Amino acid sequence: MEEQKLRDLFEKALETHNDDSGALFLYSLMDFEFDYDEDKETVQLTAPVTDIMFNQMGILHGGIITYIADTAMGHLVAAFSDKPAVSLELKTQFLRSAKEGKIHAHASFLKKGANIHFCECRLEDDNGRLLANITATFYTIAE
Repeated sequence: MEEQKLRDLFEKALETHNDDSGALFLYSLMDFEFDYDEDKETVQLTAPVTDIMFNQMGILHGGIITYIADTAMGHLVAAFSDKPAVSLELKTQFLRSAKEGKIHAHASFLKKGANIHFCECRLEDDNGRLLANITATFYTIAE
């Protein structure tokens, strides 16, 4: 693990954390980048693969993969339904891992409803190989 790089990310995360803006600590710590496509109503989340994402076997932790997908789909629903939402359920299919490069999470709607949204997120590596496929149900909540 590159200790100084991790310390720099930690310091950046502490400085930029703001619950109200969506600049959350873990987003900065994991160096998340978001890209919104308004025409297609999709969100792409990109994050570098780092040691802090690995489990004891040295591969991407399943919880990290699911967290990345849940975050991408949560941003999708928030951006394109104009209401805050929470995930009701997630199903993750783990297909392969990555030890370097970046994770590219592509979130899209399977079906948008008035209060219930069905989403999908495909996580790929830099070579376009599918790492995981995640489906989820989100429920919009009253503000």
